Amino acid sequence: MTAIAGEINGFQVVYITDEAAFLKAVEKLSKAADLALDLEFDDNRYSYGLNLCLIQIADRETCYLIDPFRLENLQPLWDIIQNPRIVKIIHSSSNDIILLKTLGCIPQNVLDTELAAKVLDYGRTSFANMMAVIFNTEIDKAYQVSNWNTRPLLDEQLLYAANDVVYLHALKDNLLDHIKDLGREDWLEEECRLLEQIEQKSQADRYLKLRGTERLTYFELFILKQLYFFREDLAKSYNKPAGSVIPNEVLLNLVLQPAESFNDWQNIRGLMGRIKDNNTFKKFRQVVQEAVAQAKEEGISMSRPVRPRRPDFLVSKEVAESRKALLQPARNRIMELYGENVASLILPQGLINDFAEGRPLEIKKKYAQKIVADIIGELVIEMPVS
Repeated sequence: MTAIAGEINGFQVVYITDEAAFLKAVEKLSKAADLALDLEFDDNRYSYGLNLCLIQIADRETCYLIDPFRLENLQPLWDIIQNPRIVKIIHSSSNDIILLKTLGCIPQNVLDTELAAKVLDYGRTSFANMMAVIFNTEIDKAYQVSNWNTRPLLDEQLLYAANDVVYLHALKDNLLDHIKDLGREDWLEEECRLLEQIEQKSQADRYLKLRGTERLTYFELFILKQLYFFREDLAKSYNKPAGSVIPNEVLLNLVLQPAESFNDWQNIRGLMGRIKDNNTFKKFRQVVQEAVAQAKEEGISMSRPVRPRRPDFLVSKEVAESRKALLQPARNRIMELYGENVASLILPQGLINDFAEGRPLEIKKKYAQKIVADIIGELVIEMPVS
């Protein structure tokens, strides 16, 4: 355990790299009513996959910077983050929640200060902007995209990481005071509980998202899928982002024009140098040959897929225009009463567009349901029967 910089904003900042200090910190943190939390992670920028690199967590006295690379078992900390009794203050928490869930931690009682800012109709809700507007404090984001995988971490990186949490309690207190004045506590509560339910999107068809796949046939897409996962295996083995091992454009070109010889393989521009060996080339050729054989055996078509079009409206364009005109005044009224940014929480334009196209108006948030119902009643809007 190392104190790195005395005090920042009244907090002692401590860098934790050993088990004894970690357990001592956990014991203190477990007694807090609310904790500020942030994570530094690498998402395929310098290493393979989504990797936790540093945990910043603070009660109202001490900011702990916990090095996950030096600790074998983080479960005692996960138990705190999962404890519904303790509020976890996070700014823009969706990525943090997804990462924690991949690590087996299901955060509970999250209070997202970015959502709190949106409930108050702030337009620019980044942490740096909120700090500038509310506290006239400039947050240096120079180390935001630094390589958090490296060790030792620079003192400047650790100070940057600490700054992301030592102001969160004050930010939460400030925003909550205004939210309570407006009587919108239940709005924020519901928004935060919905945010806790966020899950990582399915990764099954990731290869279809690569730029240029629209020019491939079904046959070629089958081969691309096998090469895509061949690349994933390589990237994982070298702990490098997949795109730095074989760039996406090169991967597609290898489908259209597979390297036939070791010399061809070595001359491909863009390949990571360490995979230009004969052994990797042989594995590549085997993947391609097996994919081609399987595609032929399964009779996969040599034609191109028909590009999906935007689904037709469920109603005529004339009816769609009338349905949109029916509901748009409700959104305009919400904007007038609460502000444009709050309107995007209560009645997003996308919901109006879906309604215009013939779908039922489905508002999941209970507080938003009541507001929209009241506005529809106030404006005497005759909603169509579903």
